Amino acid sequence: MRLASCAGYVVIALGLAASVASAADVKQLAAALGTGSPAERHAAADALADQGIAAQEAIPQLMTALASSDAELRWRAARALGIIGDAKAVPALRKPASDMEPLVRAQSIFALGRLKADDKDSLAAIVAGLADKEAQVRHAAVRSLAMIKADRKVTIPLVVKLLEDSDPNVAARALSAIAEGGAESVPALNAALMHPEARYWACLALSEMGPQAKDAVAGLKNVLADERPQVRMQAAIALAEIGPASKPAVPELTKLLGDKFESVRNSAVFALGRIGDKTAADAVAKADKPSDSYLHMLCTWALARMNPDDKQRQKAAVEELASKLGDKDRDAAQMAARAIAELEPPAEVIRPAMEKVMAGADAETADRIINAYASLGARILPLAIQALQDALPTRRERAMRVLARVGPEAAPAVPDLVGIIQGNDLKQKAEALYVVGAIGPAASAAVPAAVASLADADAQVQQTAAYALGKMGPAAKGAVPALQRLTASSDELLRLAAVWALLQIGPMSDELVKTAVPLLSGALTSPREMVRIEAAMSLGQIGKPAAAALPALEKSRQDPSSSVRGAAAEAIGKIKG
Repeated sequence: MRLASCAGYVVIALGLAASVASAADVKQLAAALGTGSPAERHAAADALADQGIAAQEAIPQLMTALASSDAELRWRAARALGIIGDAKAVPALRKPASDMEPLVRAQSIFALGRLKADDKDSLAAIVAGLADKEAQVRHAAVRSLAMIKADRKVTIPLVVKLLEDSDPNVAARALSAIAEGGAESVPALNAALMHPEARYWACLALSEMGPQAKDAVAGLKNVLADERPQVRMQAAIALAEIGPASKPAVPELTKLLGDKFESVRNSAVFALGRIGDKTAADAVAKADKPSDSYLHMLCTWALARMNPDDKQRQKAAVEELASKLGDKDRDAAQMAARAIAELEPPAEVIRPAMEKVMAGADAETADRIINAYASLGARILPLAIQALQDALPTRRERAMRVLARVGPEAAPAVPDLVGIIQGNDLKQKAEALYVVGAIGPAASAAVPAAVASLADADAQVQQTAAYALGKMGPAAKGAVPALQRLTASSDELLRLAAVWALLQIGPMSDELVKTAVPLLSGALTSPREMVRIEAAMSLGQIGKPAAAALPALEKSRQDPSSSVRGAAAEAIGKIKG
């Protein structure tokens, strides 16, 4: 079922809400919940929410509204009950926590959190939300559990039972939500490590949490002895993601270097390298097998991590890993790129190694090298800025790709990028504008050059200039007049780019919204994934005035891209309030 809404309805509802709220007549509002038109019922529920605790007299009518056939009214009633804050609404809110409409489920679960509903039945309803198919419901469940701060003796068994679910998809969704809880979720996951069927899933969640899960090291150390290789492997990976705080597990990880399963041995080397404890160096050196390319790379990286002051070893490791960036085995090549990034070599070490590999590299290998460069962040800037001034166009282009991935830290390169933007090479001009956008507000010195590019004869340059100005946000307010003119362009993509940029720069006007909503709604069907994502996010940014885009956003919830689906769901939540 789709929740019906339109821009006209929002205007009517908001106007009615304002008028009835001013009367402060709770009885009248409560009566309107059952007797008014749909718009009046919705507005009455919103007005009661605005009244807060003063609207307690309307609780019976709001609880009745939870069973309405009107989904719009159900979620508004749930929200109002949570805001009013009377615990007697708790039993009534449990049922809509499993409503067929995601927004009703989310608002009901969040209301239970607001009401501190720590009874077993309510907690079971909230915990079930952790595994919901919709992100907004999972987020509501996480926030509710954080607000309630329930007794762990009650919540832990519920979480463990959820992780033991036979459907891996259910457990995976729940893990994602649990991991968002950060350190507060560690006690529940520690308890899950004690249960054989939940253990693997708990290790996955702790891996996602990384260093925040340091209090789980003791439990993970014990799991390294599990009889199942996949569980041992995942426990080692979790310890690796936690990092140096996993040092107490080094002896047990060292034992796994002799495990009969290759995946477990590799995971142990990875964990020991991440932990960086030099006491394991001899064991890792003995486990190294040059004939096993993947294991050899891992050991080379791990030993370099354990000996950060050994400059010669660092140099040799980078050179060896760089030579694997073009490996036919894509996994091995990507692992080499990540390994170089984690070693964080200085520019004088990485440049000769990379230049050697870059000569004659195919596009995929070149991309890995760019990533390895960019992973150095600000430390690569002198080298990249120098390359911007190189006579060879390919080196300038490569440097710009690196800078785009470095992002805001690349601000010192802006003067040189402005020089390229003001040049005559259209391809490099567009690339430089893209980099300026990636740097964001810190690139405000490039605003005049970007504004001038809006009048370029090349459409790609114009569109990229609009993108760059939008990414700079309010810092690009000087571009507003030029962008406003482009909203009347005959080029649909350019109009869309200009409208998007104006929304990012702000402030948002009624006229801009009127122009933006249909354009952005149309962009939801663009063949380019990033355009669809940005369109959905922008509609969410507009909020309630973008109600006319709801039908298009509902369709986008079926988009092939999970990123588009997520952006659409989030936008719908923002528009509906």
